[in-house]
Amino acid sequence: MSGPTTRVLTVLELLQAHGQIGGAELAERLGVDRRTIRRYITVLEELGIPIMTEQGRYGGYRLVAGFKLPPMMFTEEETLAVSLGLLAARQLGLTDAAPAIASVQAKLERVMPANLKKRVRGVSDTTRVILPRGEPSLDDRALQTLTIAAEAMRRVGLTYHSEDHGGINRSVDPYGLVFRQGRWYVTGFCHLRQAMRSFRLDRISDVQLLDTTFQRPPDFDAADFLTESLRSWAG
Repeated sequence: MSGPTTRVLTVLELLQAHGQIGGAELAERLGVDRRTIRRYITVLEELGIPIMTEQGRYGGYRLVAGFKLPPMMFTEEETLAVSLGLLAARQLGLTDAAPAIASVQAKLERVMPANLKKRVRGVSDTTRVILPRGEPSLDDRALQTLTIAAEAMRRVGLTYHSEDHGGINRSVDPYGLVFRQGRWYVTGFCHLRQAMRSFRLDRISDVQLLDTTFQRPPDFDAADFLTESLRSWAG
């Protein structure tokens, strides 16, 4: 399970889906203790979500009868953008992409007005996005870990595999990630080489977040750097 904000929203999702659910079951589903669940309930209440708490053996938490989140307001253009984004995301090499994307679409449809819900389903049924297929990943969690590291500006340790040298341990400051022609790349400062480098994610394994932080150069553009790197390799 991801961070606290995600878990709080998951509690809300479960309450909407089940009507009433016990604290023990919530704790088990989220992998936390019941005290933490009570804290998440408090956070939701502070956000204005009306929650009833029933004590006793068969008690638990439920939303106040009749409460529904307000419809999510999208224009036709925004609906098309979201739908195409979900279609493309299925092919971007994300871990467990299919069930995650299906879950996102279900959540969006639940809070969308009927006309936009119909549009989303129509796009999903009639439109296809075909992206180039890349090499199989050595580490299914690499993309997620590197995304977190780049956002938080935390150094990572990883093993980079090449045909000439096999696996080499490296310490990298990941400045950004790029999806290009069916492959993911991470660009950043390699402490082994003491220079900027671009690495293919399908050649990376054993990615670990480190405690050391870094500062990304101002106005750094990962896509521009990767393009220049590929040109130099081709030359």
